[in-house]
Amino acid sequence: MFASRRKQTISGKKIIKDGKRIKPHKARRIIRRFHFLIERRKSLCKLFNVEMFDNDEMRNYKNVMSFLSGSFSSRNNRTVMMISDKKQCYDEGWNHDRIDEKIERELLRLNKQTGKNDIYANESLLRKHLIYLGYVMREIEREGGLQNYQLASQVGQDKDRGGDSSKLLIKWIKELVEGDVSMSALEIGSLSVHNKISTSGLFNPVVRIDLNNLNDSNGIIQQDFMKRPLPTGDGNKDKFNLISCSLVLNFVPTPIERGEMCERFIKFLKPNGYLFIVLPLPCINNSRYMNRAHFIDLLTFLGYKEVRYHEANKVCYFLLQLEGTDNGKHPKNDRKDRLQFIKKRKVQDGNKMNNFSILLP
Repeated sequence: MFASRRKQTISGKKIIKDGKRIKPHKARRIIRRFHFLIERRKSLCKLFNVEMFDNDEMRNYKNVMSFLSGSFSSRNNRTVMMISDKKQCYDEGWNHDRIDEKIERELLRLNKQTGKNDIYANESLLRKHLIYLGYVMREIEREGGLQNYQLASQVGQDKDRGGDSSKLLIKWIKELVEGDVSMSALEIGSLSVHNKISTSGLFNPVVRIDLNNLNDSNGIIQQDFMKRPLPTGDGNKDKFNLISCSLVLNFVPTPIERGEMCERFIKFLKPNGYLFIVLPLPCINNSRYMNRAHFIDLLTFLGYKEVRYHEANKVCYFLLQLEGTDNGKHPKNDRKDRLQFIKKRKVQDGNKMNNFSILLP
């Protein structure tokens, strides 16, 4: 997939060099980093009362610039910082030309340690967070914003790379479901209306959602699954026979939020519905706090059974089936059993292992 010669960032810089593809390993890094930066920017701008929009980078950029050009006052209307000082702090962050480990650690703790009252009351804290904002904004701009994120995301499903994870899903469903059965599907983190979920003929309708979507008219709804309205009533009208969650769960920021997402799947599945999850292989075979057995134990507790599993070179595929429930609750919701999934516990260890985990709230 080639980038258009006219595609530019909001400052007019080209996203990638003409005629060159984004390599898969770089695409994965861009996607991971983009999600992190967007969430950090959202948190910083919330502290500064700067409005952010999920699908309008030009507007976001203008809002930040407008904020920097205005005076910054405390709650008692006392000016805390001159406009020139505010812009100087922002520029200090912007001028970082490489990853700053100290700032990275502060960004990870951002939501936990700082509130609006702290920002207004402490000029030193204000200066630090203006630096963080410049630091984050520079990297979002350098990576090309939403356009480059979408381009990188589609690399994983480029047919030339054999990357459409739903091909394996369709094979499995055909093995498991007999006859001409009409099934509905919810695809979380959808990148294309041309993958096998949409073109196999097995699923109708297919509802496609993505947290960041460039074009609302392309058959993909811009929506956060965690904010999707819950099905109403006792029927299955707003539920699905299949939920596909391919390379999404690993981008959810915290272990607790991943656990909340796993619990929420059940509310959108019909009885005996299927859940298709794709994860980077290191999440399962190279984490101190997660392996295949523990992952399956957690999902079994939530009410699923594993029906298919496959490992490729870099990713692993799970197909699970909900064991007949229509009330949106765990059939095995025992507090004693739940305790093993609410705190981290090492299942293996090693110097080069990662800390990927999933915790139930």
